[in-house]
Amino acid sequence: MTNARRMPHTLTDKAEFCPDFLVVGVVKGGTTALYNLLDRHPAIHLPPIKETNFFSRADMRPADFAREYALDVRMDPAKYIKDGMKEVVHIAHVDDPSDYAALFIKAQPGQVLGEVCPSYAICPSAAAAIHSARPSAQVFFMLRDPVQRAWSQYIMNLREGKTLEKDFLKEVERDAKQAKTGWGVNHQYLSLGMYAEQVERYLKLFPKEQVHVLLHEQFKKNPGATMQRVFAAIGVEPMDELDTSGKFNEAAVPRNAVLNRLLVRSGAISAVKAMVPRKLRGGFKEMLYSKKDMPTLPPDQAAQLWERYAQDVDRLSKLIDMDLRQWWGVKKEKA
Repeated sequence: MTNARRMPHTLTDKAEFCPDFLVVGVVKGGTTALYNLLDRHPAIHLPPIKETNFFSRADMRPADFAREYALDVRMDPAKYIKDGMKEVVHIAHVDDPSDYAALFIKAQPGQVLGEVCPSYAICPSAAAAIHSARPSAQVFFMLRDPVQRAWSQYIMNLREGKTLEKDFLKEVERDAKQAKTGWGVNHQYLSLGMYAEQVERYLKLFPKEQVHVLLHEQFKKNPGATMQRVFAAIGVEPMDELDTSGKFNEAAVPRNAVLNRLLVRSGAISAVKAMVPRKLRGGFKEMLYSKKDMPTLPPDQAAQLWERYAQDVDRLSKLIDMDLRQWWGVKKEKA
């Protein structure tokens, strides 16, 4: 039950290498957990850089990147590859086609090759770039209630020192009014959750049977069932003994918000991550972050955002033939 194709060992200027399947989105939709579970299947090979941003590179504007984001992605991919790719890296910007292909060089014969990168959903150029390189690729979205998605991103930004604003809605509105917007430029709380256009870009290029929409809420409730659906779509054997335990990219807030922001903006936290082995970083995180007294989404603010997303959710529901008002516990009235 495998449709695996080996990656080319050489590239020409006429074509770029593209894996057999790509998880293209969305931010805070569960893609880190999905990456880790996919990586546990022996017939699947993923690049050791979880988010390469390779097929969205045409939309990247490094000169406009927020300082925090520029620090996140400052790793040199060529050096990382030359040094043996010894540790999984969460995010980088891989611009060179040869570097991108090299990330898959450790794949074993017969393995299905995949990638997980949320910028491929929101960045307009990615769908066409992927289709040009591999029209037969299987494409996956992991979508989440857009209000909860935005809230989760806000909590992450509090943890990572990317905002000090204590009022969620004020933070969302402030971000939406930024003069410069885009991936890595502003947070895009609202636009990242406008899924209809993102999904439609892929449906215009790929056959519907190659574009798969997964729901974060169903994945959280029954990760095993979601993973078996994914395995079937990409053509690998199901894993009856798949270990779905473990928590990835857990929510937390800084113990000292101002100090945390100073450490982030100075590059100190990025430097520690680069120097300290992944398995030893737990103690460092416990010093900086806490899961106690986590803020909760105010119901009145949630209701305001639901109104902002309602039309887009209805449009997406028609696109994929699924009533997504289930996110909010209501059904759209029939006309």
